[in-house]
Amino acid sequence: MKNFILIISVFTVVFLTTTSGFAQEKSKNIVSVEEKNGKNIIKAPGVKLEVDEYNDTITKITIGRRRFEVIEDHNRARIRMVRVPREKFKGHWAGCDLGFNGYMTSDFSTDLPADAMFMDLNASKSVMFSINFLQYNIGLQKHKNNFGMVLGAGWTFYNYRTDLPYTFERDPDTGKTIGVPIPEERKMEKNKITTSFINIPLLFEWQIPASEKFHRFYISAGPYCGFKLGGHTKVVYKEDGDRNKDKGRDDINLTAFQYGGMVRMGYRFINLYATYNFSTLYSENRGPELYPFTIGVSLIQF
Repeated sequence: MKNFILIISVFTVVFLTTTSGFAQEKSKNIVSVEEKNGKNIIKAPGVKLEVDEYNDTITKITIGRRRFEVIEDHNRARIRMVRVPREKFKGHWAGCDLGFNGYMTSDFSTDLPADAMFMDLNASKSVMFSINFLQYNIGLQKHKNNFGMVLGAGWTFYNYRTDLPYTFERDPDTGKTIGVPIPEERKMEKNKITTSFINIPLLFEWQIPASEKFHRFYISAGPYCGFKLGGHTKVVYKEDGDRNKDKGRDDINLTAFQYGGMVRMGYRFINLYATYNFSTLYSENRGPELYPFTIGVSLIQF
């Protein structure tokens, strides 16, 4: 019976390896089999299987961080799944974020000066969304896995909704971004600036307690930079009973490169983050001096 289980297990590992895309050109390097202290151990890339002839748990199949155990108990067999503690440091970046945008003046105030009032923000409707698609983990401990660095990349969309009836244009004389009043006969419904960036963070992350294998509180912080992919303005208004949309892709001096600091923290399904830019929303001396920030939650973690 044990040999039969072993044979079936070998075929199971080979099948899982092949269908998971782990197969290599040289088949001799795909699967290794060894016997040790009454155990038959089969290893393949991403998969490990153990058959124990002298234990109630007769078979263990480990795939990633999940292990399926076949237990023989009172002449019957049952299967249970357990999580395997990770052996290496893994940070918290990859996933999807949702948050709110804002900006401050140079003295950390959200009250705008008179020459920047056309940028007065509707904070409840100024949202951002990020898809953090790349994460690289660097453990900084030899015998533990709860402290390290996280290098990543994410695609972020920022929406800045304003309340006052102004369009955003470049002054032909000074080249600076100014607010141009919308004619009174146009009843404004929506007015916003939208930009998208590829953001690259470098975070130091600490997870506690180190003795906990699965559920840890974590906090990470570090710098990040971003490269603008695009941007546009959009005004929605009613005129003479018709609803109109004007979308502009003219250059209004939005900065092409941003940089700042980021903090992330969480426990289990509660994950929060915040960012603050040391660079301005507009290119230097090309618009109001405003420093963007975001506050939000991580909805999904990869």
